[in-house]
Amino acid sequence: MQILKTNKEVTILSIIFLALMIPNVAVYLEHSLLEFGESGKSAANSEFNKSTRQLAEGIFFALTAVGYIVCTILIFVKPNFTIPYYVILVGTVAIMVVYYMRTMTGVPIPGTDLIIKEYAIDYRDVITKIAQVALVIPLAMMLQRLYDIKNKKIEKSTNL
Repeated sequence: MQILKTNKEVTILSIIFLALMIPNVAVYLEHSLLEFGESGKSAANSEFNKSTRQLAEGIFFALTAVGYIVCTILIFVKPNFTIPYYVILVGTVAIMVVYYMRTMTGVPIPGTDLIIKEYAIDYRDVITKIAQVALVIPLAMMLQRLYDIKNKKIEKSTNL
């Protein structure tokens, strides 16, 4: 009976997690396509520094979206595999740090002397930051339930 309750809880947490992940991924993909397009326009206008910054942001947003997609798929295909849970948890914290660094001190682009520093906040920032902060909660709870289930199986096998 307890395992059934735990599975029901994991199902509910999974739905909440997915409901928060979908807008996150959609905004990151949309923003990466926007930055790639703007980078091409800037390069055509001979604004190479601006183009490089936009290209770097586009690559960052695209890699973030792909990372979220791959890890989310792994969580649902192999729910007992804990690495994707940790990748999302640690990666999300790292993304938040980069975001705040970008607005406070700037983030250097590797291989160049350029720094991405931006003070403007738009709807993309609001959606992704709210969703990222919120998705960490059900994801951490799902991971804890996974450990609880594993520990109960170990306890049952040692008691036999």
